Amino acid sequence: MSNSTLPLFITSHATTEKKNRHMNEMKKMQREEKALIAITADALKTIQYTPRTSTLDAIFEYAKKK
Repeated sequence: MSNSTLPLFITSHATTEKKNRHMNEMKKMQREEKALIAITADALKTIQYTPRTSTLDAIFEYAKKK
């Protein structure tokens, strides 16, 4: 008689190990993503926009016509 439990155990253990590895990788990626989002948000806070004088002139000229 053969023992069918051993191959089933080995297969399920390998599958569980693969799932655990995948979960760890996903958690690591989520942490990295959060860190990058924080860096991007900090960088965006430092950006200042000032329109060119010619752009402002065009806006005011357009407003005068209306």
